[in-house]
Amino acid sequence: MIIQCAADFHGSVEKYKKFFNAVKKEEPDVIILPGDLGSIDENLYEIDCPAFAVHGNMDGLLFLNKIKIVDEKLFDFKGYKILGLGWNFKDFIDENGKKISIKEADFDIIISHAPPYKTKDKAFLGMHIGSKKLRRIVEEKNPDFVLCGHVHEDHGYTLINETIIVNCSIGKKGSYTIVDTENKKVRMIGY
Repeated sequence: MIIQCAADFHGSVEKYKKFFNAVKKEEPDVIILPGDLGSIDENLYEIDCPAFAVHGNMDGLLFLNKIKIVDEKLFDFKGYKILGLGWNFKDFIDENGKKISIKEADFDIIISHAPPYKTKDKAFLGMHIGSKKLRRIVEEKNPDFVLCGHVHEDHGYTLINETIIVNCSIGKKGSYTIVDTENKKVRMIGY
């Protein structure tokens, strides 16, 4: 599966335009937006593939039609179990209308606004600001990927054991990330 992802648009129409123009070129199977979307007028952009998002720390309530909000949800997509975790996630998630513990859940991909602690989470003063709770989940459950954002200064990818952590924050200049789940490859692309 090919994923095109980016986080931290903060409502920038220019950055959204560049991202959705790139969608036409890349033709991903799915779009994933790990939070801090800000205001977005979905009608301005052609969205021809499924799109999923979680809330970031700067997002109010998001009411979207073309982009599905998946905070605290576990769902199947193209043979992958995907866990959506918003900014302030809880220990229980919704799987097909049933509440289950994250510890009981099986998943391949996590969408989270914050990165796991000490992985692509260094803020401008060099402090690690990632989620310790998410780090524990990744170490215990070993998903294939974590797609996150939040830390604009430290976008890129790294590993926790075998899990590929992708901070797909668009940063100041703007960028997006392509994730090939079958081949476990990541490409960071600047505009």
